[in-house]
Amino acid sequence: MNNEALRIEDLHLSFQGLAGTKFSMPRSLSFFDKTRDNDREIISGANLVLQRGETLCIGGPSGQGKSALLRVIAGIARPSAGKLYYFGEHIPPERQTALEIAKRQVGLVFQNGALISNLRVRDNIALPLRYHKKGTAQEIEEKINMAMDLMRVRDFANFFPHQLSVGMQKRVAIARSWAMDPELLLMDEPTAGLDNYNRRNLLPLIDNMRTLFKTSIIIITHDLMIAKELGCNLCFLYQKKLTEPHPFDYWLHANNDISKELFRDLRTSG
Repeated sequence: MNNEALRIEDLHLSFQGLAGTKFSMPRSLSFFDKTRDNDREIISGANLVLQRGETLCIGGPSGQGKSALLRVIAGIARPSAGKLYYFGEHIPPERQTALEIAKRQVGLVFQNGALISNLRVRDNIALPLRYHKKGTAQEIEEKINMAMDLMRVRDFANFFPHQLSVGMQKRVAIARSWAMDPELLLMDEPTAGLDNYNRRNLLPLIDNMRTLFKTSIIIITHDLMIAKELGCNLCFLYQKKLTEPHPFDYWLHANNDISKELFRDLRTSG
């Protein structure tokens, strides 16, 4: 059996490929003149291999296109060139859509959670299960309860999103994605906006998905310590390409431009 969850070969992405949905244009890229720079490449020749059950963090300076890359993997944005393989299967450009990718059990957790404001927590988690008819009513109910237990939000099952803290909203968003049994879960800045308490509580819950369910996970983050705390590899979208993945300590002590720029404060505090 092919042990790869994801393979990206020579991926290119221009602003033109980001057109389509309100989630397509990351805020960090919105300052560009899209009329003038429509053909400008954000990503130029990225390559990546993620193994089944592996967690990988992708960092890099703001505005480099990290979130845009996640949208490409999820099928929301269209690459201008390159090949993507999901669990050993090549998906050609004409089939590179959000629905096709979701069918391959790829889930996406947006940075803002994207919860439905007029649905309670339980119904937010149930929505994709019911829409895709993922089981009987009883099976869906059991799945909802499992997801809430995994992310420790069952006590808030009847709350609306506006009644939840930012940290709790993120847990609910992750529970909703996990309920769909993703084999590959894409997470955009899961710790952004969290205080230290909520951040410390969230990371073990994310790691549980890897250890208990062998979920492959890609995390886009500015919080580089996540890689150290989860014990996973870290790579960077830098100068329009993805670096080779390495452990946190490699980057912390490496003598290269990325380490000097992004690990300066961590080296000083260490």
